[in-house]
Amino acid sequence: MTDQPSGKQPPSVRIFGKAESALAYAIRDFLHRGDVPFEWTELKNDEQAREVGVENLSAQRLPVCIFSDGTRMEAPTIRQITEKLGWFRDPSRSEYDLAIYGAGPAGLSAAVYGASEGLRTVVIERSVVGGQAGTSSKIENYLGFPQGVSGADLAKAAREQACRFGAEILMLREGVRGEFHPGKGIGYLADGTKIVAHATICATGVAYRHLNLPNEDRFQGIEVYYGAGSSEAQLCGGEDIFVVGGGNSAGQAVMYFARYARKVTMVIRGGGLEQTLSQ
Repeated sequence: MTDQPSGKQPPSVRIFGKAESALAYAIRDFLHRGDVPFEWTELKNDEQAREVGVENLSAQRLPVCIFSDGTRMEAPTIRQITEKLGWFRDPSRSEYDLAIYGAGPAGLSAAVYGASEGLRTVVIERSVVGGQAGTSSKIENYLGFPQGVSGADLAKAAREQACRFGAEILMLREGVRGEFHPGKGIGYLADGTKIVAHATICATGVAYRHLNLPNEDRFQGIEVYYGAGSSEAQLCGGEDIFVVGGGNSAGQAVMYFARYARKVTMVIRGGGLEQTLSQ
């Protein structure tokens, strides 16, 4: 099966892999949320695997990513893909006026306001720009978009706006601890980088509460997903999908997946959706 979820532009990356691959899902989700056009080809047997240069369908070298300039990566990490796209950068300054942890709508808004006022601004994001909102098929309660906007489009526009004012965005970086001194703070990132800033904003968003099902870790990223990555919806034709949760994110996921899946079932603990789902 070949699919191009970001089909408005020619693919920047072609991905070849097997269906039940958590790494292939992570790559697709990252590229989709980062608004990078890609083409996904599902390999179904050893012969197809050999056609892309690996010995069989069980090879540890899968998935294979081929970029538009011909660069080939086998079982790449998200960090390697980020570096290839030119998105992984080191801080350009030894000290900032404003450091923002989290690049969701709140963090990006703060970056626009801070940078537009001339503050030396840096945004630290452990994943991809957009946060939880970046996975949403449609956001209808955000200022300035009366007809609604997709999370990916909102994240892209906000990122461009923040960068135009001079904000720096450091992706795939995670803050692990901080120190506070008179007039400044020091944030320590997981890779040892230090971020010194006179003011700090934490906009780190949410962490998904897991269901703690038997064997959940084994199936996560293969048949169990958190956040209902919209990159997967077009790959769910003929499938039965269960969405656990009754909030707005769950409702948006149901509406989006229903376009492609055979059947979508919402599972909730309460007796109805009136108290948890926006009209």
